[in-house]
Amino acid sequence: MEDFQSSVQDIDEVTKKITVVVAKDRVKKEYEASVRQVGKTARIDGFRPGKVPRHMIERMMGDRIKFDIANKLINESLQSVFKEKELQTVGQPQIDLQEMQSEKELEFSATVELIPQPTISNYLDRTVEVKKTSVTDEDVEKQFSQLVESRAELNPIEERTIAEAGDVVALSVSMRVDDEGEFSKPEPFVDELGAGRLSPQVEKELVGVEVKTEKDIEITADETHPLQGLHGKKVAYKIALHGIYSKKLPEVNDEFAKSLDMDVDSVEALKAKIKDDMVARAESETTSESQGALLDLIAEENDFKVPPSLIDDEIREMVLRMGFGGKDAKPESIDVEQFRPHFEETAVKRLKVAIVVDRIGVQEDVQVEEADTKAMIEKVAQQNGVTVEVATKALLDRSRIGGFFAEVRRTKIVDLLMSRTTVNFVDAEEPKTAGKKASKSKKASAAA
Repeated sequence: MEDFQSSVQDIDEVTKKITVVVAKDRVKKEYEASVRQVGKTARIDGFRPGKVPRHMIERMMGDRIKFDIANKLINESLQSVFKEKELQTVGQPQIDLQEMQSEKELEFSATVELIPQPTISNYLDRTVEVKKTSVTDEDVEKQFSQLVESRAELNPIEERTIAEAGDVVALSVSMRVDDEGEFSKPEPFVDELGAGRLSPQVEKELVGVEVKTEKDIEITADETHPLQGLHGKKVAYKIALHGIYSKKLPEVNDEFAKSLDMDVDSVEALKAKIKDDMVARAESETTSESQGALLDLIAEENDFKVPPSLIDDEIREMVLRMGFGGKDAKPESIDVEQFRPHFEETAVKRLKVAIVVDRIGVQEDVQVEEADTKAMIEKVAQQNGVTVEVATKALLDRSRIGGFFAEVRRTKIVDLLMSRTTVNFVDAEEPKTAGKKASKSKKASAAA
C-alpha cells in the first residue's frame, strides 16, 4: 500500500506514535467498491437482490461500510509501516481515528509498543555464588515416608462429623488477596490437617469445622505459607468441607516396594533409587539456581524498559499457572489490575531475563541446528517417559513448534553463558552450634 503518508514519533524506548494519512482517492475508491459489492447482495424488503437504490444502501449500511473500510486501510497501512521501519510490535495498537468520510483523506494515529532490543554488555566470564544442595539420609527417609503415605488407603469417618487434627479432608477452596477483586472460583483440594499443604494457619482454623458446612478464614500469610509470593499479605479464604477421612498406611515390605512399578525388588533398593533420584534433582536444582543467579545479575546490570502489554500478558499467565483465575479460565478473562500489586515485580523480572537471553543470542549469532533440536527432543522424551517419536510429534506440532524452537535456542544461549561462568558453590547454611565453624566455599566451573 503506497497511497498514504506516515510519520513515526518516539514516545519512549519501547513506545512509538505512528501518524498516517491515506489519500482521499484511495478512500473514495475503497468506498465505491464496497457500496457496489454490498449492493449486489443487500436484502431490503420491497427490492430484489442487486436492485436496491444506492441512496438506501448508504443510508442503511453506510456506517458499517465506512467502519469496514477504515479497519482495512488502518491494518494495511500499519503493516506497511511496520515492515518499512522494521518495527517488532507487541500487543494491540491504540488507534485514534479522525472521522471517516468517503470524500476525504483518512487520518489516524496509532500508539504501538515494541519488543525491547537493548544492547547487553558484560555477560561473559562472570562469577556467581549459589548454595549447593546436598542429600542426607534424613532427607531420603522423609521422602520414603511421603511415598508410603501417598499409597495410604483413605476411609470415610462415619462415627463423627467434626474435623480433627490429622484428618484427611476433602475441600472446595476459593481465595482473595488483600481485599482486591472477586474471590477465585472454588477449586477441589485434599489436605491432611497438620501437614501444612494448604497453610498451617488455615489448617488450624479448619479443626472443629463440621462436614457439609462452610467457613470464611482470614489470615496474614506468614513464612509457613506454601506460596512465598503471599507472605505478609492478607489472604481471605472461603472453604467448604465436604468430607473427612482416616488414613491407613500400607505395610512396608519388599512386596510393597515391588508394587510401586519403580523397577525395584526390595525396600533397600527402593530407598537407594529414591536417593539417586533426589541427588539428580538436587544437581538439576543447583544448575538452575546457578543459571538464575547469572541471568538475574546480567538483567540487573543492563536496565531497560519493558512494554506494559508484555507485563500484563505475563501477569495473566502467572495467575493461570497458580490457579487463581479459576478452572478453565482464559487469559483474556483475567482482571490484571486485581493481581498487579502481587505479581508485577516478578513478571517484569521474568520478562527482562527472557529478553536478555534473546538479545545475547542475537549478539552472539546463536543458531539452532539439527543436533540441538534432536538433543532437546530426547531430553523431553526421557523426562516424560515417552518415546522419541511421541515427543517429536508433540513438540513439532504446528501450534507448539514456534515455542519449542524458541526454547531450544534459549537453552543453547544459556549453555553458552554457563560455559564461560565460574560458580562458587557454598554449602547450605548449617545450624549454628557452639564451637562449630562455617563451611568454606567450594569453587567449580559451571561446565564441570
